[in-house]
Amino acid sequence: MDTITKRYIWLFFAVLMALMVGAYVINTAYSPQSKPQPSNDLNSQRASYVTIRDSEGKVILETGIPVYEQDEYISEDNLHYVIISVSGRNAVARKKDMEKSELNPISQKLSAASISYPHTVEAQALLNPHHVVIYHTHSDESFLPNSGRPDKPGDGDIFQVGAALAESLTKAGISIHHSYNPHDPHDINAYHRSRRTVTQLLKERPDAVFDIHRDSAPLSSYATTINGIDTARVMIVIGRSNPNLNPNLNFARSIKAAADDLHPGLMRGIYMGRGDYNQDLYPTALIFEVGTESNSLDAAQKAVRYLADAIIAVIGS
Repeated sequence: MDTITKRYIWLFFAVLMALMVGAYVINTAYSPQSKPQPSNDLNSQRASYVTIRDSEGKVILETGIPVYEQDEYISEDNLHYVIISVSGRNAVARKKDMEKSELNPISQKLSAASISYPHTVEAQALLNPHHVVIYHTHSDESFLPNSGRPDKPGDGDIFQVGAALAESLTKAGISIHHSYNPHDPHDINAYHRSRRTVTQLLKERPDAVFDIHRDSAPLSSYATTINGIDTARVMIVIGRSNPNLNPNLNFARSIKAAADDLHPGLMRGIYMGRGDYNQDLYPTALIFEVGTESNSLDAAQKAVRYLADAIIAVIGS
């Protein structure tokens, strides 16, 4: 084989390789499967929710909060349930009253007057002006009608919900420290990051510590009308795996009872989930889930203004 023939053969293979590489690049660039895919974890998880039914199949709660067996839920009607099974996005609960009546079931109607305020806060209130701290573990949470998306990393609409609560409490003479610290991303470590914020806030020895969130659930679960005004609803969340469970729960019951008395229909209930949610750090630390991603920011702000009335009634008592 002469030199010229060899050169043509090498040239042929070089051109062939170039064509193959070019075809691969073009196919990769324009193939639908290679294009960036919509996030199927963060946003979709926030948009998903768990439906909890009683033993008769009646829906008692829809929530985006992670649901596990042995979690508990005190409904808006003060019926106490325990989660007995979870399968995907469906869970079953039964009334705890029926399981162990000796546990002082709280299926009866509660009133603010019938529940004592936690002694830790009451004693402190006698010595110092009332002081509340507010922060946001999931600082990206937002509302679709306003932002067009359920999250805005570092600048979530939820900050404005906290600001509305802070404003209402301030008008009542309660001093406020509202932290705007971001704790993104919205992942399993968010509570570890917000724990540093809480630790700093607790140096102020507040009467209460509120972590303001919004839930993920159908709009119908969180939409209501109070005094003829469309507003969002509120659910209190407590970590059942913490040494402050009892004082946290007493505090939550007090606020729910006051809200039920002042603004019936505002509260969805109290959910006791697995974990501590940093509530192990303080006996009067609560999470408030205000509305869902489908509520408007305005509805959520109205909700916390009504919620403020209940907080004022309890802390100021």
